[in-house]
Amino acid sequence: MQTKFIIAATLTMVATSAMASSNVVPYALSAEHADFQAQLEQVSEIPGDVGIAASVAAGLMARHSLAQERVVLQRLGSTDWATIEQPQTDAELRGQTQSLEVELTKLFDGDVELVTALVGLYAAAEEVGQSEISRLAERVIWHETRDVEVLYPAALLASSVGKAE
Repeated sequence: MQTKFIIAATLTMVATSAMASSNVVPYALSAEHADFQAQLEQVSEIPGDVGIAASVAAGLMARHSLAQERVVLQRLGSTDWATIEQPQTDAELRGQTQSLEVELTKLFDGDVELVTALVGLYAAAEEVGQSEISRLAERVIWHETRDVEVLYPAALLASSVGKAE
């Protein structure tokens, strides 16, 4: 079983590397979104408060992940950051960065909303002794925290790299 997993992982990495091009969402990041989404949707089928809380979190995460992939992750998946929207002047470069800052503010608001829902899922799961579900909520919260602390600043850095003269 472990050998099959290693082979599948290796093939996936080779295929992903071969497909790398400008504005492609990095596989590792989109796969993580998909995995968390599937787990939240599975938990949402549980009757009661835990299922309701998971359903709310899954709905928010689906929309939020799409927005993150569109705004942030495509920039980070680019093989040539300097070609993204290729600004020609300092003013265009500043405008591009300011536009991204506005988008990141909206994404941050989505992060707050999603983390709030995940805290609700965590509390509901803890109340009924579902530690594996509360652990899932905690892992997704850490993921969202990493996005805000690492990926958003990295996207701003990528945006600030340009061919301005």
